[in-house]
Amino acid sequence: MGVVDRKLWSERKQLMFRRMLEDVEVGYLDPDVYDLLLLLFNRRESFPVSSCSGRVTLVDAPMPWHRKSSTVVFKKHSPVEEPEIASLVRQPPVSRLWLVVTGPILHVSALTLREASMLLKVARRAGMKHSGVLSVSKRGIYLELKTGVRLTILLRSGNYVCEHLQEVVKVANEALAEGKNRLRRLYEELLKAST
Repeated sequence: MGVVDRKLWSERKQLMFRRMLEDVEVGYLDPDVYDLLLLLFNRRESFPVSSCSGRVTLVDAPMPWHRKSSTVVFKKHSPVEEPEIASLVRQPPVSRLWLVVTGPILHVSALTLREASMLLKVARRAGMKHSGVLSVSKRGIYLELKTGVRLTILLRSGNYVCEHLQEVVKVANEALAEGKNRLRRLYEELLKAST
């Protein structure tokens, strides 16, 4: 008998599926990841726990990795335009203003080691090289599927104000698009593995 409690795992899968449907209904679910989530839910031995298709954020913080002393002032899961960013850069931050682009990330619960191993191989083929097992418990084998796509740019600090916003926005959108491309590849690779 394995470490994972099949009954507990199955109950959690049903709960997470209902939550996803509720998120769709209220408009909370990121639409770029919906088809992939359905594909994962349709597998017998895995289901998604959380997801993000990639995003552009502006964070007011001493350093972009400080969580407790940071405030997210802007967040978007689709390409940004210069005026959206410029209006926020004009306002003095409490600390420093950072633009942060992060690629897609999914947390998935697998029932078996075989399924977990297959998902990790598929993720790596899709360019999600920073994927791995986070934990193993009665609730499941918890995986993180993640790309290395990340971009952090200081936009404003003290007297410094970034003067090249047009170029910053262009590069941010390129990074976001690369992450979305890897998410699409993950869907395609998983679809191939499901047939």
